[in-house]
Amino acid sequence: MTKTTMKKEIAKLETLGKTYKPDGISTLEAGAMHQVNTAGNTMTLTYSLMYSDGLRASDYLSHRSKESTASKEQYTERRRVVSMMVYTAKERASLAAAMPKDATQAVKDARKQLQGRVTEKLNTIRKGLVTQDKQQNPQPVEAKTNERKTAIESLADHLDKAIKLLQSDRPFPDTFDHDTACATLIAFKNTYTK
Repeated sequence: MTKTTMKKEIAKLETLGKTYKPDGISTLEAGAMHQVNTAGNTMTLTYSLMYSDGLRASDYLSHRSKESTASKEQYTERRRVVSMMVYTAKERASLAAAMPKDATQAVKDARKQLQGRVTEKLNTIRKGLVTQDKQQNPQPVEAKTNERKTAIESLADHLDKAIKLLQSDRPFPDTFDHDTACATLIAFKNTYTK
């Protein structure tokens, strides 16, 4: 990506963000939140810009969470900006009003679902930043060994399974000499597989 493209995208995000009058978070972040809200999960460039601006997935966790890097004010502001995006004016007014005491379960469920939109959108942004972090900091892939186990290793594994079964509380027939069978397998394993 060229510097000119990045500058244009940053300017676009900052312009979008200014409409939300963010306080405590940057206009770039508010604009990026807008982009995520309107364009869904195909926001690689937006997440890349958010990440390069220093935002991390932990910034989108509630300030009450131990893993969160957001202050109470920042998290509250993120919720406010997202709520302006996901709710119509009528929905915001509905949420601001107290729920009637005689509300039906359907009305309560509808309100709960409506209230969940902000958290859902914050989680979408957080997941996008998690993905961006994985792209920026790839973890080394552990080499999987395709080597087959030796016969003695396979035998030891099977004996371990048999011993665990004998030591479990699963029932055996009354005529089965449980203690002798268990001791025999343990002795066999210790003798032949070490």
